[in-house]
Amino acid sequence: MKPPLLLWAILLPFLTLAVQWLLWPWLNPYVWLLFIPTVCLSARLGGFWGGLLSTAISAALGWYGFIYPQNFSPPLNSATVSTVLFLLIGYMVSYTHERLRRSQQQLAASLQQIRHDSEMQLQRYAQIVATSGDMLAFVDTDLRYYVVNPAYARLFGATPEALQYRQVAEVVGAEIYSFIAPYLERALAGEPQRFTTQPLCPDGQQRIFDVEYQPFRQNGLICGIVCSLRDITILKASEAKLKASEVTLREAQHLSKIGNWQWDLTTNSHYWSEEVSRIYGLDPLLPAVAYPQIRRFFTPESWGRLAVCIEKCLVSGIPYECDAQVLRPDGNPCWVIARGVAIRAADGSISKLHGTIQDITQRKQAEEWLRESEEKFRNAFANAAIGFSMTTIEGGFMDANPAYCTITGYTLDELRTLKFSEIIHPDDVKANMALLERMLAGQISDFVVENRYRRKDGEAIWVRKSIALVCKANGDSQWYIALVENISNRKQAEAQLQQLNADLERRVLERTAALTTANRELDSFVYAVSHDLRAPLRAMSGFSEALLDDYARQLPDTAKDYLQHIRLASQKMSGLIDGLLNLSRCIRRELHQDTVYISAVAEQVLAELQHNDPERQVSISIEAGLQVRADARMLEAVMRNLLGNAWKYTAYTAAANIRVYSQNQDGRIYVCVADNGAGFDMANAQHLFQPFQRLHSEEEFAGLGIGLATVQRIIDRHGGVIDGQGEPGKGAVFRFSLNVGSDNRPPPLNGTENNG
Repeated sequence: MKPPLLLWAILLPFLTLAVQWLLWPWLNPYVWLLFIPTVCLSARLGGFWGGLLSTAISAALGWYGFIYPQNFSPPLNSATVSTVLFLLIGYMVSYTHERLRRSQQQLAASLQQIRHDSEMQLQRYAQIVATSGDMLAFVDTDLRYYVVNPAYARLFGATPEALQYRQVAEVVGAEIYSFIAPYLERALAGEPQRFTTQPLCPDGQQRIFDVEYQPFRQNGLICGIVCSLRDITILKASEAKLKASEVTLREAQHLSKIGNWQWDLTTNSHYWSEEVSRIYGLDPLLPAVAYPQIRRFFTPESWGRLAVCIEKCLVSGIPYECDAQVLRPDGNPCWVIARGVAIRAADGSISKLHGTIQDITQRKQAEEWLRESEEKFRNAFANAAIGFSMTTIEGGFMDANPAYCTITGYTLDELRTLKFSEIIHPDDVKANMALLERMLAGQISDFVVENRYRRKDGEAIWVRKSIALVCKANGDSQWYIALVENISNRKQAEAQLQQLNADLERRVLERTAALTTANRELDSFVYAVSHDLRAPLRAMSGFSEALLDDYARQLPDTAKDYLQHIRLASQKMSGLIDGLLNLSRCIRRELHQDTVYISAVAEQVLAELQHNDPERQVSISIEAGLQVRADARMLEAVMRNLLGNAWKYTAYTAAANIRVYSQNQDGRIYVCVADNGAGFDMANAQHLFQPFQRLHSEEEFAGLGIGLATVQRIIDRHGGVIDGQGEPGKGAVFRFSLNVGSDNRPPPLNGTENNG
């Protein structure tokens, strides 16, 4: 206890006496009202002894200052009791304060020791952290950095001192802190945390960190978090490369159909790669089959040879390589080449065997195919009807098949004593040698030529030969291969054909001249029909009409009928002339290829027919978008004739219907014109497209019988086909298709589209 504090504990009762003396008129009769707090304060300041002294002084001052002076008689019992109680209270207060003071001192000493121990541990931890290669930091419960090692500070481009006592959120940034905050909270709650993150570091690089948060406890209380960061970017990259290498190795083994295996003799453990399992036809997830149980995968003959090689390797360490045939569980056999080498331990004993299994089925198949091909080639070479020879670069014969010997008249032994230039006709040798020089120079790889051979008997024959140069792998020339065919008969036939062609050309010229003359005569006929015949017809029609107009009253009725017949006959004759001229133009007129919109032409023609015959009520249906490539004027004539006929032959039909539509049949597109009019009998269908042939009488339907003939000529000019089908009283349908090729026979009409 310090003396000044004890002095204050002694002086306080006297100060209280003075205050209470002044306030006594108001405090009377409460003597101890101010002295009790004084004792408490004195005990607080002076401790136990200060409190006792203050209690004794306060009791004396209260007794003699406020109790005894007012009572001239001996002390009353109540005053004595209150004084004793005051003394007891003072003692208790002093004792209690002393105990509290000592407890506080002990607690302060304990806290000081704990703080000292913690600082020592933190200093030791700081030394460990500073020397560690990992990024380490200690974060207190307020998430402030307390200790940071240089590696951790470098991550943020700072020093450990610069990060000390700074908030974690301030240092790492809002984005990273929002990610790590839940882990920090769980670590402060006592749960160790470990996770991997890939943040964008302050230096602008993105790295991968293995992060560990360990709660730091002191005497059972969590005082902070030990943060450990390890940069595993390179490790992850290495792992990725390793995985990629493993994948590449598996793919390479799969592509090359080669697998590796290992047999540890000390532990009798076996390892297979996935490709080994695939070669044996097993699930790669199944364990490797031990030796010698693998014998079930091989044919007995193959296992006999392979087992001998393995046993030799186990005994003497001799590497082996053996072809064997594998029997897979699915029943599909394959061929493999098994290789193995021995690995010796430090004492010289053989401890391991490892090797490879490679699927060589394709190679075996290729070898078999090559063997069969060679056999087929030998058979073809010996039995071919075409001559086959092999000659050296210098021109000497190496080999020739029997057909070649037959063509040349020499035996194989005789050919081997000759040069190939000796059997070529002298007039053709120079041209052949020039082609061979070009081939040797690399300008051409092969050539085909027709020239003459001189047989052994001296006969000259024509041959067609194909020459090819066979080279080595390095590009050096080895020999020539020649295929030779005797074409003497063909040459004779060509000569005869040339003579026939010359005769044919002469005949074509003669026929062309005759056709030109006929065309001129036809032109003269057309001119005569157009001009010479029209004038008399116009005169007949004109004079008949003049007689009827001028002398109608004077002529009897019979004369009038005769004149009317003359007029009608002349008009019919004029119509026939027009039809013949149109027919002639269709045959002789030059074609022009245009895009003809059938739908639009049909609408225009039917509109004109409706305008000329407004009283008719006809249902019309035209498919939209119909178009073809043809001569526009000619195709318009086709549509006018077909639609005109449909309009005419539906004149007596109550609910007339005319349809224009397309039809796809057997890959051809047909344009169809259908009606439900008078129709016709299919027994007379052969007369449909013949000029002046009509299937209805003049009294029923007027006409000249030349319209359909004109239509057929136009369709023929376009290389198309046209046909018609009908039934009396049920209408008819005509359809045509353009540019259908040489086959002008259309398939039958579909029954559902006959009458529209």
